[in-house]
Amino acid sequence: MAGRPTKRAPARRGAKPAGRSGATRTGAQRSPRRRRLRLHFAAAELAPLVLSGGLGEAVAGLAGALAERGHALTCLLPAHRRLLESPQCPPLTDVGAVQLSLPDAVHAGCWREGRLGALRLLLLDLPTLYDAPQLYGTPGADAEARRFAAFARAVAARTARETPDVLVAHDWHAALALCCLRTLHDFGVARGIGCVQVVHNSAYQGRFGASQMPVTGLPSELFHPEALEFWGDLCLLKGGLVWADRIIAVSPTHAAELQTPSFGAGLEGVYRWRAHRLLGIPNGVDVVRHDPATDAALPARFGSEYPKPKATCRTHLLASLGLEPPEPGRLLAAIGRLTEQKGWDVLADAIPALLERGASLALLGDGDPALAERLRVAARRWPTRVAVTIGWDETLAHRLYAGADGVLIPSRFEPCGLVQLVAQRYGALPIAHAVGGLVDTIRDGETGILFEPLTAPMLVAAAERAAALLRGADAGDVVSRLLSLDVSWRTPAASYETVFAAVAREAVRRI
Repeated sequence: MAGRPTKRAPARRGAKPAGRSGATRTGAQRSPRRRRLRLHFAAAELAPLVLSGGLGEAVAGLAGALAERGHALTCLLPAHRRLLESPQCPPLTDVGAVQLSLPDAVHAGCWREGRLGALRLLLLDLPTLYDAPQLYGTPGADAEARRFAAFARAVAARTARETPDVLVAHDWHAALALCCLRTLHDFGVARGIGCVQVVHNSAYQGRFGASQMPVTGLPSELFHPEALEFWGDLCLLKGGLVWADRIIAVSPTHAAELQTPSFGAGLEGVYRWRAHRLLGIPNGVDVVRHDPATDAALPARFGSEYPKPKATCRTHLLASLGLEPPEPGRLLAAIGRLTEQKGWDVLADAIPALLERGASLALLGDGDPALAERLRVAARRWPTRVAVTIGWDETLAHRLYAGADGVLIPSRFEPCGLVQLVAQRYGALPIAHAVGGLVDTIRDGETGILFEPLTAPMLVAAAERAAALLRGADAGDVVSRLLSLDVSWRTPAASYETVFAAVAREAVRRI
């Protein structure tokens, strides 16, 4: 098949990075001399302009960290209505007309350019596709396929003209851009552009009916199992997985998990086929936005050199939520989306046993109405022991991290996870299911508690281990150790830089 990648030797694995738990596989030898890279990041979200969860945070964090290391970053996004209306949206100028022919119509618009700090923005402004109130879930599968196939096609064409060193596609929304670049534009200097697919969550694959293949603008011959076809459907994520020079999962453990039926979501065969180009690098967090030493949301500031004010945050949290003060180590929080993926059903099952052992619970999340009601029922039954806030409150989230002794993270699968990193940043002990990136970012018994299997009794037992650790003679040392961890993007960005540099060197040889 024209444009398909050739099979290369297995990537080499790097050493365990200092300051992080778990090995980070770089997939290439470190270049003896670092050079400035020109990178195109294609994504559906970018904090603080437009985001619905961790994707936008991760893309922005990595892009910013690479820019700080001296690389030239261009972030390409659809010009969602929400993005253009964001107070953080910078002034934009038109930098080129765009006209895309799709089966339903010809969609006309332009690229709009601006600056967001050190990042250059290129926004694809096609009002007929992106002028909608929601980011995702546009009515009708055909509409969603059109929106992101159009984005990927435009990204590939723009990238081919600008010829950066590497095009990086984040998740399924941008994955087809790699296929388009390697097929429709795979000639001249554009052949020297490297391609990297970052998989933040493989459960979302951009899967549509076979009838949507024409929206890709690609030859129908590419609709087969070794290309874009997936059990009779069109799978946009495969456009990145099959044509990428490297596939990066957001943790080493999850890179291995993706190759199994339990976590591959049907694509495990593709991940195994491309295992020689698959590696894992854990995420970081924005340590400026998440900094207990400067966080205006907190009643008291603290840090690794002065951890005592964290106790003030604990007292304030209990009073504000109307909770009975539990013993040290037993004020537990849970924060995030109310979904079964995040294990909130297991947490709900564990509530009676946790309370029986003396815990007080502060819970914050939004999502599944049935799970939300289970939590509300618990709060009504034990009003001084369980506080529940349904919805999202950023200020309260920061106060929970700062005031809690431990944070419960019973995720069924977790490609990387941000909750455990933010918890560590605020000196709260993460208590997590031993899966995915949670394994790579938590040292059991030191920087958190890991448990398996995922059952309510095992979650309760893990909470008991955390309480013992936090009420012992070394409890102060545990908090200080958490506050001293480097959970920033510094180490991950260095690993990504190594991969991108290797991909850029290899790509040049194709010309």
